[in-house]
Amino acid sequence: MNSKKYTSPLLLVGGGADEIDVQYVANFTAPDPFLFLGHKGERIVVVSSLELGRAQRVSPPLTPVSPDDLDLPKGKRRDLGRQAVALLRQRGLSAVGVSSACPVGLVRYLESAGIKVTVRQEPVMPGRLCKEASEIKALRKIQRTTAKAMQTAVDLIRSSEIGADGKLFVEGEVLTSERVRAHVEMLLIRENAQGDELIVAGGDQAVDPHERGTGPLYAHAPIVLDIFPRDRASGYWGDMTRTVLRGKPSPEQRKLYRTVLDAQKQALSLVAPGVSGKEIHQRVCDVFEAAGYETGLEDGVPQGFIHSTGHGLGLQIHEAPSVSPAGGPLEPGQVITIEPGLYYRGIGGVRIEDSVVVTEKGSSILATSPKVFVL
Repeated sequence: MNSKKYTSPLLLVGGGADEIDVQYVANFTAPDPFLFLGHKGERIVVVSSLELGRAQRVSPPLTPVSPDDLDLPKGKRRDLGRQAVALLRQRGLSAVGVSSACPVGLVRYLESAGIKVTVRQEPVMPGRLCKEASEIKALRKIQRTTAKAMQTAVDLIRSSEIGADGKLFVEGEVLTSERVRAHVEMLLIRENAQGDELIVAGGDQAVDPHERGTGPLYAHAPIVLDIFPRDRASGYWGDMTRTVLRGKPSPEQRKLYRTVLDAQKQALSLVAPGVSGKEIHQRVCDVFEAAGYETGLEDGVPQGFIHSTGHGLGLQIHEAPSVSPAGGPLEPGQVITIEPGLYYRGIGGVRIEDSVVVTEKGSSILATSPKVFVL
């Protein structure tokens, strides 16, 4: 793929320190650490005999090498340092670049063998920042699955009945955060996706943005649903958040939701090439400030708008670029989330999130899902 360029020679550890970069450039993963060497357009992987067959079927083609091909002594063939030195010498290389995540032990072993090692501080796969058409297609696919999972969670909560004690019930049983998560996870399994650490947090639990949520869900309180699954086939992630309430919201809760929704709409409208993540984040802050919402500590607990507006999305759930005070200009092909939120104890948390791709003239939402607060 044309954008998957790097400065060669480059040595990476797949299935370990550089797993995502190797997956990106080689389209290959393995459960155990293995070596990747990129040099003059050739993509070489050193893998065990168990992985040779899979490596030989990768497209575009790889050059698979087994430890046996490196003439290593028995008992030392699994040693990555020895493999690396043997491979580099076999290819006539006396210098190599590695990522800043490369294990110190491997770097020192290479240097002890007379190999000059350059640790590259910049991203070794800069092409990951701007997605190609095939990557955007994969991201749209998993985001459609995310939207489907979101709908099944919302429908389950909508079907619940309100008990005398305010708890939600479905088919006579208390509806809990765990039950909603399990419901979503079953759908994701059927869609060949994996969803870990999904958030179903109600009431004051949702005031902590990364609280997964536990126990019974209650009526008349906002419930934050944050679903971020990984497609098992492509490795790309989806990310979507909705906030719902079963019952009757208070005026404060209605205002909180309307304000977050307005902030998200304004932020989405700004996404375009050349617009910085900093500008988008500042617009959200301006909307919240104009509505009278302050951010700070209350009884030692952070409240208000306590996170960035968004992040990059791809082979990692959180990657560059940033939509925050440190965010730079956006470029076509970048995929980001827009997820403003407000959190106050006694009122609850509200977060609304969509994932978008930056286009030549603006942006495009990867997949849509209704934004309905009161169920």
